[in-house]
Amino acid sequence: MHAARLLPPSEFTIAAPTAIDSRLRERFERALEDVVLRALAPAGDSPIVEQVCWHFGIGNPQSVRHGKRLRPHLLFLTARAEGGGYDEALDAALAVELLHNYSLVHDDIEDGDELRHGRQTVWARFGAANGINAGDSMCAVSYLTLLRNSTGAPVERVAMMTRVLHAANLAMCAGQAYDIGFESARAVTMDAYTAMIEGKTAVLFGAACALGAFAAGADETRAGAYGDLGRAHGRAFQIRDDVLGIWGSREETGKSRGTDIAHRKWSFPIVWALAGPPSPARDAIAARYARTGTLDAGDVETVVRALEALGARSAADAAWQEQSREAERIAEHHRLDRDGAIEALFASGRTGVVSALR
Repeated sequence: MHAARLLPPSEFTIAAPTAIDSRLRERFERALEDVVLRALAPAGDSPIVEQVCWHFGIGNPQSVRHGKRLRPHLLFLTARAEGGGYDEALDAALAVELLHNYSLVHDDIEDGDELRHGRQTVWARFGAANGINAGDSMCAVSYLTLLRNSTGAPVERVAMMTRVLHAANLAMCAGQAYDIGFESARAVTMDAYTAMIEGKTAVLFGAACALGAFAAGADETRAGAYGDLGRAHGRAFQIRDDVLGIWGSREETGKSRGTDIAHRKWSFPIVWALAGPPSPARDAIAARYARTGTLDAGDVETVVRALEALGARSAADAAWQEQSREAERIAEHHRLDRDGAIEALFASGRTGVVSALR
């Protein structure tokens, strides 16, 4: 058993959803800015520098709202649980956040989203071709950051960590391919939905946990168990986020109520409802999801009322709770997260913080 050596939260934790340690948060943000600028320095005057800096708000900090850095926070908590410290885990935490942001830049292009956190997305400001290129560069910087191995970790460990990150990247692309295919689908099975969220969301949470364990010196078996734990929490996270996407307030989600339905997103409540037997409520949803284009406000309200009549919200809550219980079973079986910090981080989503942490 890999012994835990817990560090005081005031010396380690960044970006907690409640009492944020502003000093460590700033330390991480400075490290992120530094690694981006250093990696892009060889590009000289290439427009790629401006484009990536625009996404991260580098050079104009007053114009950007940072996310809560959930994935690096999760990685740091795992490293702490396994006896590691901030410095040992920093390269991996930066790499995970960079990979996540590369995926966001590409998602914005694929979804046609022109705003993120209230400001123009990269593609909206510089064009889709530049957005693709900027996202690709962030992906490269992610791997370069992990491979710089600034603490001199054993090369075998760095190789395993790089493999974890590459596998997560591939799985994210596979999940995104499902999601793109769903846009024109007349029906989506629960198995396909689960495969989609496993790739789009859960895998990177699992990678964050596994990388945190590796950074602390855990062996491959224990890091793999942490990966399982992160994926279970990630599936719960996405199902809960689906609920908020339909019933959450703008304050909780940062977007108007029903936006996901207006864009005919195949979220858990929709997939569950359409998998049920024929009924007027089910048929009302099916008829609107068979259309092309954006649904208007009246159609959105019709779908929401039909979901409520069918009990889709309760079904989604039950599925979210089951995935949370699966995470608890994994943690108990492998004796992971013994201070409960990882569970607490995800549990904070139950009060509506979950969407703000993305």
